[in-house]
Order: sequence, then C-alpha cells, then structure tokens
Amino acid sequence: MHIQLFLKVCCVLCAVLMTAGCGTSQSGNPYAATIAEGRRAVQEAMAETGATAVSVALVDGNRVVWAEAFGVADRETDRKAATNTLFAACSVSKMLAAVSVMILVDQGLISLDEPVTTYIGDFSMPLDPRYRDITVRMLLSHSSALPGNDMRGAVTVAPFPGYAAQMMDGLKYQRLKHDPGMYSAYNNDGFTMIENLIKAVTGREYPDFVRETVLEPLGMHSSRYQTVPLPENAYARPYAGDTGLKLYFYNVYATGGLFTTPEELSHLAIMLINRGVYGSRRILSEWAIAAMAQDQRLGSFNPVPFDESRFGLGWDTVAQPGLSAVGITSWQKTGDMNGFYGANLAVLPEEKLGVVVFGASNGFDSAQAVKISERILLRALVSRGRLAAMPKQLPATPLPLQPVASEEKSAFTGHYASGTTAYRLSFGADDSLSVDEFQNDWTSKYQNLKLRSDGWYAADDDPFTAVRLLTRGGRRYYALRMKRGYGHYTVRILFGQRIDDRPALSAGWQARVAEQWLPVNADPWWCLLLQGDPGFHFRTITGMDGYLMGNSVLRDMAPPTDARLDGMFLTLPDSGRDLQDAGIESWDGQNWLRLGSTLYRPLSGVPTLPAGATAVVIGDDGFAEWRRLPTSGSVSISGAGHWFLYDADWNELASGEGSGTPSFSGAGANYLVAFGTPGTTINLNLSTP
Repeated sequence: MHIQLFLKVCCVLCAVLMTAGCGTSQSGNPYAATIAEGRRAVQEAMAETGATAVSVALVDGNRVVWAEAFGVADRETDRKAATNTLFAACSVSKMLAAVSVMILVDQGLISLDEPVTTYIGDFSMPLDPRYRDITVRMLLSHSSALPGNDMRGAVTVAPFPGYAAQMMDGLKYQRLKHDPGMYSAYNNDGFTMIENLIKAVTGREYPDFVRETVLEPLGMHSSRYQTVPLPENAYARPYAGDTGLKLYFYNVYATGGLFTTPEELSHLAIMLINRGVYGSRRILSEWAIAAMAQDQRLGSFNPVPFDESRFGLGWDTVAQPGLSAVGITSWQKTGDMNGFYGANLAVLPEEKLGVVVFGASNGFDSAQAVKISERILLRALVSRGRLAAMPKQLPATPLPLQPVASEEKSAFTGHYASGTTAYRLSFGADDSLSVDEFQNDWTSKYQNLKLRSDGWYAADDDPFTAVRLLTRGGRRYYALRMKRGYGHYTVRILFGQRIDDRPALSAGWQARVAEQWLPVNADPWWCLLLQGDPGFHFRTITGMDGYLMGNSVLRDMAPPTDARLDGMFLTLPDSGRDLQDAGIESWDGQNWLRLGSTLYRPLSGVPTLPAGATAVVIGDDGFAEWRRLPTSGSVSISGAGHWFLYDADWNELASGEGSGTPSFSGAGANYLVAFGTPGTTINLNLSTP
C-alpha cells in the first residue's frame, strides 16, 4: 500500500475508534487516562454490587470520544454486553419529557407558567380545588404537589399505553400534598401528567411525539418505549443473584420508560452541550436550554438545600455536588428501577463534557452510576489541566464536642415521619442522640451521635454521617448529612418532620386495622411480581397510637371521619415525596379501601365458592374476582385472563393464564383470584373430597 494512503487509512481508523467507542488507550489519546479511570471505576462497582452489565459513553463537544460495555447482557446465552445493548434509562427518561415540553414552548404552543388545566380540560381533583393552580413549570420541577407515584398499571405483563390517562383519572380520588409551588419533592406523577399534556396539545401519543421530534432528529434510532416488546437479545437482562428476572412492561413512558444505550443518549448530551443544536439541526432554542438549567427551587420552602435536588426543568440538579466541590458547573439526571437498573446522565456545559452510565442487576443503582460518572469527569478535567489532581477524600477526623442544651433535648425528643416511614429520636444520659426507624418494629438506624462544633451530631467513628436538629416555619425537623459519590464531599437533606402525639384513631379505623385488603383494580402483574401476599395490611406503630403505616404515615382527618385518613399532613421537601390518603368507598354493599388509585376489598367480605359449576362474570369496571375455597379439593378454571391460587398464609400455590385445574390442601381456607376484561365469563368448577 502506498505510504500516504496507509497513513490516511490509519487516521480514519483512529477517528472511528475514538468516536465509535472501542475504548482504545493508545499513547497520544488525550482521554487515555480518563478511559483507564472509567474502566477501574466500572470494575470496582461491578465487584461491589454484582452488576452483570455496565455501559458507558463519554462526550466531548459534538462527538462521542469513548463508549464501552462491560459484563454480560444474558448469562444463559453468554451474550456479552455491547455498546448497542439497550438498558432501561429509568428516570433519566424525564429529560426526554422536559425536552418535549420545551420544544412546544419554543413553538408557542405551551407556556411554562400557564395552569395545566388550560391545556387539559378533563383534569380534575374534586377533593382539592388547589389543582387549578398547578402550572406546567411545576410538573417539570417536582413542585406540583401531586401525590407522587401511582404504581397501578405502571408495570404490567403486556403493554398498557393507557397508564397516563388512568393515573390522571385516579387523581379524582386524591388530594394535593401542599399548595402548588410551595416546595419540591420528587414527583413521578407530575411527569406522567406531561404525557397527558402533550397529547392534549398535539393530539399525538407521547411515545410517537418523542420519537418523531426528539429521538429521530438526535439519531437515537434504537431507543424506544415498550409499546411493543423489545427485540429479542437487544437488552441487558436484569438479575437477582444468579436468577434472571422477567422484563415486564414499563408503561411510565415520561417518568421512566425509555430503553436506550449510553452511546445514543449521549446524543442528547451533545445537543444540550451545544445549546440546543445537534449536528446541523436545532432541536431547542438557546433560551430553552438556559431555562432548563435554572435552579427552580430558589424562593421555595427549602430549609436544608439538597444539592442532589437543585431541580432544573427535568434535571435533578443544576449544581451537581461532586463537580461543584471542585468549582465546576454540572447538570445531572439520575434514575433507578428497583435494583434492576441504575442510570446517570451528567453534562458539564462550560467544559463541553458529558457522560452517560447505565448498569443492570443486583442492586446496581444511580449512586453507583454517579460514582463512575464523577470519576470519569474528574479525571477528564485533570487530563485537560482544569484540575491539578483528583480531589482528595474527606478527612475522617471527628470534630470537637460541644454541650447539648436541655431545651434542645426536650424540643426534639419524639417521633418523626417522612414519606416512607416513621422515626424516633431520643437522647441518652451522656447526651448522645439515637435515631430509630420503624419497620415491623423499631430498629436502630444511628447510635451514639454526639453534638459537634459544627452543630451536627456525629459518631466518633464516622464524622460524615450526621444529624442536625432545626426549626423552620414553626415545625421541627431533623436533617441528615451523608458522604456521596467519589467521596470528596457530603450532601445534606431534610429527612424527617416532628409529629405530635395524638389520641388513638377513630373507632371505625381501629376496626379496620386487622383486616386483610385484596386488590380488585390492579393488573395481574401485581400478583406475578410479588409472588406472595398480594394484599394490603395497615401496620400499627409501637408507641404512636394516633398513627398508622399505610403506604405512608396516616392519621385522623381534622375533624376525624370514618371515611378518610390523612396522609398529606407533612410539610417536608425532598423526603416527603410519595404520600397518600386512605379512603373508604361503598362497593357491592361493602366498605372497600382506596389507597391512591388502587381499590381493595376486605377479605372478610370475599364470597365462598360453592361446590360444582359456577360462572363468574367480570363486570364493566373490570374488577378482579376473589373467591374463598375450602381447605382441600381442586378447582377447574377456564376463560380467565390470569388466575392465582393462594393458601391461608398467602403462599402462591399455583397460577396460570386461561385454563387450569389446580388442587389444594392445607390447614385453612384457600383463595382464588381471577382476572379478565370487562364482560368476560370465567367458568369455575369446585370439587371437594
């Protein structure tokens, strides 16, 4: 080969290697040290978590300079993870929702500060007229005050494109957490409402709109939502230990339903870095990019700013704390999916750098993705000379002690609540602070915390994890400090709100505590995923007679009523993210329970299936049909969509689709639930010994 031609070929190959992401580390590559750092970070994270696959892409300006995948996408077939292997983007999907809205804002079809009801005429919350004050901006900045996370229909065994409309309909039974715009707490419902908004404004289904206006213009041709099954062998299968998990359908498209690759999602990063332009095409105006990057929490109730939640429009934070600690501006969006997948997208707009990290299986989460991302970006900044060296880990030296005022001990001893559970704070004889968490009973969370010179309570052997006590807006709180990311910084979050002791709950609700509640309007995925007790039980909280644990902490309404429990009483940014009331409704001549949009019937009211043949018809409401069975026998089932058989202890004995003839025996009653579409006739035939 002619020498000049040979050199040209080498140059072309080098450029391809750099942009296509084979991860080369030849001398002369300005990102060789960055790639080496990234590989070490990935390998350490995989060893720590047991993640089966991790995929990474690094952006510089308008090109992908490194993309590489690690591990296996499918253990059974020994399919290796590749840069074109799809992962769940999880909540990073919210960035596509924000971009979609901003496209319509640029077109003059939507105004950020216009009420949502201007565009969605059938949006209504009869129990709380404040819904009329929710604006589009509030949906994108987690300050809408919607309850938070409606899981009914979010994950199913078949595509369910009607989830967003169903979620909005379910809001008719619920109240807001606070005045819209008062504060921000992470809110999936707000982003699901974006789907309804885009359909109302454009007449197009959300996945179609995103594909046509965002994915295709960005060259994200493999990226998709699960409106149909993913192509076989296209995605990283999630695992729990060595067990491969079934990939259900994630119908939360705007909230967390995108499947993509880091290399394709990095095209979005390129567009954001280049102020709305990808290639030769403008996707967003410069104004829209700047608006997305403004801290939306300024001026809201936010007594302990959480640097990981300095919400922009779509962004989790527009001041990513790991980069802020070294004086660099970074925008970040993370995502998690129940230990199945974890994800992170970070952009350094002034440095024109971006990184995307996805991982799968065994609890790999966004915290791991952030660690990897930070190490890659920090090393890239060192290689560029923007940083002299990688930042040092925080010193593990405890600060000096200071005395605790008796007034502080008196004011802050007691019970606290967050969006998920209850806590108990107490002081020992030596003035040390202890924090207990309520699970099935009180369990120690933090012990021997001592008041330090900086006003935080920390243990001698861990100066980073610390608690601070404070009063804001006439309410008492405790905040939590944690070491994060690469380990060179801490973050602070308002973690719990003090709640007063209250008299015992009203008699009507006390009588319902021992009841087992069975879902009637859930999808069969509920039973498939749980593989055990599908029902709901209230939990009493030891020492807190005036409260119950539902899906959040509950107490009597003021004044008390047997028809509803108050789950919306907290004023708690960040940690008050998913709250629900509990309500009683009359169905089929019985009192049924509603939590959020999920409806439950009482086990005590489930009819007994008689021996012989019985035809059960699914009503117009589509509710699942429950039947009590004797201690032993068999039942023939035909015509059901799905069915599940449980013993008296709610162990799943058998399940199936369509037809089946399971047998059962035991020490107590057994229970059958059958699902079908409205109008379906399910034929049951019970045989007993």
